[in-house]
Amino acid sequence: MKYVFIASFLVLLAASFITAALMPDARTDVPVFYWVTDPNPARVEQIEIFQRWMEKNGYPPCELRLDTANRDVSKMIIQGVSGVGGDVMDIGSGGGMRYFNSVGLLADVTEDAKKLHFDPSYTYPAMESEITLDGKQYMFPCNVYVHLYWVNKDTFEKYDQPVPPRRWDFETFEKMGKAFVDAANKPGERRTVFYANGMPTDTMRRSLGLSTFNETLTACTLNDPRNVTVLKTLHKWTYDDHILPSAADQASFATESGYGGATLQLFNNGNYAMFRMGRYALIQLREFGALNLSVSEPPHGGFPNTSTGTRAGAVYIASKHKDLAKYFLAYLAGEDYNMQIVRDADALPPNPKYTVIDEFLRPKDYPNEWGCHEVFSEAADEIAIGGDYSPFVVPNTVSRIHTEATEAFMSDIATAEDASKIAADQIDDEIKRSLEENPKLRPLYEKLTKNQEKIDQLRADGRKVPLELIENPFHRRYYVFKGWAE
Repeated sequence: MKYVFIASFLVLLAASFITAALMPDARTDVPVFYWVTDPNPARVEQIEIFQRWMEKNGYPPCELRLDTANRDVSKMIIQGVSGVGGDVMDIGSGGGMRYFNSVGLLADVTEDAKKLHFDPSYTYPAMESEITLDGKQYMFPCNVYVHLYWVNKDTFEKYDQPVPPRRWDFETFEKMGKAFVDAANKPGERRTVFYANGMPTDTMRRSLGLSTFNETLTACTLNDPRNVTVLKTLHKWTYDDHILPSAADQASFATESGYGGATLQLFNNGNYAMFRMGRYALIQLREFGALNLSVSEPPHGGFPNTSTGTRAGAVYIASKHKDLAKYFLAYLAGEDYNMQIVRDADALPPNPKYTVIDEFLRPKDYPNEWGCHEVFSEAADEIAIGGDYSPFVVPNTVSRIHTEATEAFMSDIATAEDASKIAADQIDDEIKRSLEENPKLRPLYEKLTKNQEKIDQLRADGRKVPLELIENPFHRRYYVFKGWAE
């Protein structure tokens, strides 16, 4: 029997050597590292540009390969903790960064970013909270998205209605929206044409001076009259004014149009006069032909703002090719890569330096887009604010709780007041649970709670607040806007 085992061992050993010899990495004379990303066809071109960029700059020879089969977050986590993660991983904004970092999968690239010129100064100010944590940098953007409203000017002309202004308030939005849907839909029939495809409650809340969390991210603030106002306004615009489609309206579109029921197709068909999306919408809009386009900011209640985020590249902490992976992040900040994003319109180029050039502002093949691109880049500088991520609760949990509470109100299951209180209580309960399960968080929580007490006292006394006390990126911007910051 022992000879059988010995023979089996030798066969398996030989098979291992043969398999290793046939692996792709074994058939190249240069180091191979992998980029875990989505299967966008543009990635092939971006890799080709990277290889030329490395050679042009005299950096070490290497080969970058795509890994699009393992982009799923659960796969990335499992492979990462198993020690076989991709060298560069695409991470979704600050929430994703915090999640992956909490598991210990992301390399600190702060010093390399300074040396290789991809530190936060090479991207938009609003990205700081999306790519850094506790003063350390973990990512650099592959692209940056800012949510604004694309406007089909031909749809407005069809119904003899004025095109929305670039910046407007709630009252103007409601007045113009009601006039538009009344002109576009026949009386007594089901509404099939809407002013916009939806309205984000977080942007609405922020415009009234309210965030999901307080200044130090230690407590939820959704149980506030301003959140009640936002929910009731959203309900009115949906069910009374029919400016926005209800869930039933959206389901009806999907049933009737099948694949063509996608938001952009409905915009092209004229069912939505406007829709909310980043500059990357142009990738599909360009397939519809030369649409007559303009761009408007979300309506506001006093503080103009919009949301922003990124698909960013991060270095796997256990990568055997950290040096090469960091070169890739430097590539993301440079001209070669940014110009590819400019041409493809895949959101904003990560480096704002490339948003003031003619190729970005006035693409020669798309004159119908002239006047649109700068609205996105200027919004990224002026009104875009990153997410408010509390270190004491998982961002996905916050999103789930908020969505469920909002849907309960919109479905008439709960009042706006009850929905606001339920959301706040559940999020605060999650914070308490995190502190109980992870006592290491308590010193930070106690420090920030004391800072919150200082902030509250300064505000009560009518005195200005030092910005270093404020953790929430929204409140940092809002305090400056209101003149409350020291």
